[in-house]
Amino acid sequence: MALVTRALLAIGASIAVAVVGASAFFAVGGKAPGIRDCPGGLTGADIGGSFALTNHRGETMTDRDLVGSPSLLYFGYATCPDVCPTDLADVAAATDIVAEKTGMSVNPVFVTIDPKRDTVEALSEYVPYFSERMIGLTGAQEDVAAAARKYRVYYAERPDADFPDGYSMDHSAYIYLLGRDAEFITYFKTDDSPDYIAEGVACHVGA
Repeated sequence: MALVTRALLAIGASIAVAVVGASAFFAVGGKAPGIRDCPGGLTGADIGGSFALTNHRGETMTDRDLVGSPSLLYFGYATCPDVCPTDLADVAAATDIVAEKTGMSVNPVFVTIDPKRDTVEALSEYVPYFSERMIGLTGAQEDVAAAARKYRVYYAERPDADFPDGYSMDHSAYIYLLGRDAEFITYFKTDDSPDYIAEGVACHVGA
């Protein structure tokens, strides 16, 4: 079965599960995931979880190291020509806006989906372009894949002679908001502005 077909079937199954779950939630008088007054996308979803990767300083880092401050987490790759750098710039700008307006510190986190090229050394040069506070994460391919699965991130190599090593990466692109407990709260889309993202962070997490 083609990869795209499998992906579409998986998405369809996820939607079906979500619909059934939402119906049951309403039946007991609850508030459905996604119905929030704060900016952002779906809330209350089973997204995220533990991970163990290596940061751009060569130190082992887990999700528990993010506890204490909210985080904006993004999956992408350093040789991405357009979407990733734009999204990472938005993440960095949003964290600055939140800090300026509320005094709250937010962790900007970049997780590569291309660990073959995005080594510790490569990320140590890449992430400071966006923010000195940005955390770059890489690791063994199986560890990166495990983290991506927990955040339901799709990615795959695509042959492309214009890229280093002859391939680029197809991938989904969302900005995930984690609370002070490093648990998923909501997500933002790539066309959401830094001001919108910052408003969502302040609203969901609070100062």
